Amino acid sequence: MTVNDPVTRYQEDVHTPTEVADPQAFPPRVVKSYPGAPRHPLPWPPERAGHRLGRLLADLGGITRAQWLTPLDMLPFTDGFDAIPDDDPLQWLVTRRPTPSGGARYSAEWYVIAGPDSGVPTGVHYYDPARHDLVRLRAGDHLGRVASRPAATVLVQTNVFWRLAAKYGEMHYRLACLEAGIQVAQALAVTDGQEATARLRFPDADLAELLGLDPREEGVHALVELLPPPPPAVPGPSMAAFPRAHAAHTAVLAQSRPGPEPLPDAPVGDGKRIDLPLAAPDLRAGTRTRHAAVRGFNGDPMPPGALATVLTAYGQQARWDLPDHLVEFYCVVADVTGIPSGAYRYHPDEHRLEAVADGDPRQRLREAALAALTQQGARTANLWLLPVGDAEAAEARFGARWYRLQQAAAGAALHRACLAAAAVGVASRIQNDVLTHRLDEWFGLQGRRRSLLMAQLGTEHPAGLRPEFRLTW
Repeated sequence: MTVNDPVTRYQEDVHTPTEVADPQAFPPRVVKSYPGAPRHPLPWPPERAGHRLGRLLADLGGITRAQWLTPLDMLPFTDGFDAIPDDDPLQWLVTRRPTPSGGARYSAEWYVIAGPDSGVPTGVHYYDPARHDLVRLRAGDHLGRVASRPAATVLVQTNVFWRLAAKYGEMHYRLACLEAGIQVAQALAVTDGQEATARLRFPDADLAELLGLDPREEGVHALVELLPPPPPAVPGPSMAAFPRAHAAHTAVLAQSRPGPEPLPDAPVGDGKRIDLPLAAPDLRAGTRTRHAAVRGFNGDPMPPGALATVLTAYGQQARWDLPDHLVEFYCVVADVTGIPSGAYRYHPDEHRLEAVADGDPRQRLREAALAALTQQGARTANLWLLPVGDAEAAEARFGARWYRLQQAAAGAALHRACLAAAAVGVASRIQNDVLTHRLDEWFGLQGRRRSLLMAQLGTEHPAGLRPEFRLTW
């Protein structure tokens, strides 16, 4: 291990939030402001308006829901009722966005680089979620500077670091990288028919300059390139009758836009393999009902079909510029019908589980949990997903960028799983208050392979659902 490498030191040292000397030094604003800049209103409500880009932006970063919480909902995050101010009852009416964010800080922002076919004025825009507007930052067509392929629109995802840093201290960078993966997974799930692809490797400084950002304060983390479909033509006859010619042409197409070279796969273990039922997760449907299980789970057994659906989405390869095997798909199972309790590695290509450790999984998870809600999930959830990354292999391929890409891949995997879970009525919660590294020895991880993050899944506690109102319909 390169002890003097700052990225490696960060991974090894930062597992929990650190103290923030002066939280009041960070302003409470959660939406950026550009006074005097030209605005382009997007149609409201997004679902009914039929405006493709407006609906997409609302599904990514819009203020789409309102929830009524009670002090009891906040109790797992505090030291007691005395720590919960109750002088203003309206403080418990909170707005939510479509994707999870650490501490509901909503540090992710979206920018739009629009070309002539985007359906909005050509130029560089900031998406203002509070007003559902585009704020024009630069006029002119800048697609040629950023797009890696023919694209009508490029969306740029950034992270305002101070929003997370005000609460989590040094841990903010880890959460920002994870959130980039969550945002990309959401974008790829909701861009129906736009041939969306994502990029997490690009010249950061050039993009920050184009957006007018200080890259030390707001990091540019991902691009999503969109190509809306042309009008459909009358189809010709099928070429299935000429399989040899078709195979020859397909081989040429495979070379025209090759995917990234996979990283070396971790050695296959000799643990018992368990076949899973076939499943077809509907991530788009999950975007409508996904929410954090704020009261945890009730301990009911999980059927194997639900497990298979979640794991299929968990291991799904995304349409992006990251290679296969950037993360491995570990999980812990308890009270799933037909599956012995224990730790497993999920193999997407085989759609099978490989046993890696037995023993009481709930006790292991309780020992790694920091907060009361996470400990409750250790007792009552059925499935815990823990992506694992090999820092040595990733660093050899990507240099200092390895940490950011690996964390993003982990965040994307968990968000896909949570969307698939929501579509079949399984509740979920992505947890940051877990000492995941304490589970690495139990998993049998060696070298610089580390578990990166955890999601808990199960049947939601009957008191968990809060009154919620959609704002965008």
